[in-house]
Amino acid sequence: MKDIDPLVRRFERIARQLPDDLLRGDSSIEQDVFADLVGGGEDRLLGYYAPEGIEAALEAYGIFDTLRARGYRDFAVEFDLQDYAHILRVRGDGLLVCECRLRRARGVEDPCFAEFQRHVVPDLLYVEWLSLADPRATFGPDRPPLPGQDHPGSGIGDEVFVLLYITARRLGLQGVVDVPERFHNAVFYRRRTHFFDPAFEGRFQALQRLLDRYPLHQIAWGLEQGRVVDARTGEPVTWAPREQVLCIDRDLERYFELPAWRRARAQARHAIDPVLLPAD
Repeated sequence: MKDIDPLVRRFERIARQLPDDLLRGDSSIEQDVFADLVGGGEDRLLGYYAPEGIEAALEAYGIFDTLRARGYRDFAVEFDLQDYAHILRVRGDGLLVCECRLRRARGVEDPCFAEFQRHVVPDLLYVEWLSLADPRATFGPDRPPLPGQDHPGSGIGDEVFVLLYITARRLGLQGVVDVPERFHNAVFYRRRTHFFDPAFEGRFQALQRLLDRYPLHQIAWGLEQGRVVDARTGEPVTWAPREQVLCIDRDLERYFELPAWRRARAQARHAIDPVLLPAD
C-alpha cells in the first residue's frame, strides 16, 4: 500500500511474528517436507493455511478479542475446499460470524485492464464473497440496516480486509480483488482500493460526494430504490458491480498512475452530479 496506515503497520508487525509452520499446521520440518512431497497442501486453505493456523492468526491479530467483546466465546474454523474456490467459515458459539470465498487467479477479467495486461499479468487473490454479520445483534435507530443485510455487521470488516492483504502478500500474490455488490460495500474499502475501470471509479467518487450530506444508509437505499439521480439529466444513477483491487505489487500500482486512466477518471467524476431524492 502506498500510504500505510496504523492498522496495516500493526498487522505487518504481527505477521512477521507468525511463523510459517504455525500457519501451515506443521509441527516439524520433516512433516513439512513430507506434506509437500505427497501434495499435503490439498487440505489447506489456498494451499497454505491449516485450520489451526487460521485460529492462531485470528487470535494474534485481535479478531477473536473483538468478537469476545460482542459476547462470543467458543470459536471454530471450518474449510470447504472446492475445486474452483475455497470457503472459510468462522463460528462463534456455533453461530456463523464470518464466511469468505476465496480463489487464486492469474489475470484480471475487466476489459479496461486488457492493454496493460499485455505487459503485466498479475497473480491475484480473488475475494468472491465476504460476509461479516453479527447474528446476535439487532438493527435500531443508531444501526439501520443496509441493503442485503439480515444482521448488522460485526465491526471487523476493516481488519479482515487488511488480513486478506497480508494473506496475499504472504502467498506472493500481487493484489487482492473483489467485486462490491453494492455501493456501500465499496465505501467500506475506498481508502485502499481502486476500480480497474477509470470511468466507474470516477462515477463512484461522484457518488461519494453525497456522503458529505447524507448518512450512508440513506444513499444506499436511495440507489436501491432509484432515488439517486443525475441532476443534469434526471436519469437514475445505477450501480453495476465491477472489479476493484488493493495493490501489493508496484507494477500493478502503476496502472492507476497512467495519465489516460487518471484523465478518464476525472472526466467521469465531473460528468454527473448525483442528488438524492426524498422518499415517497
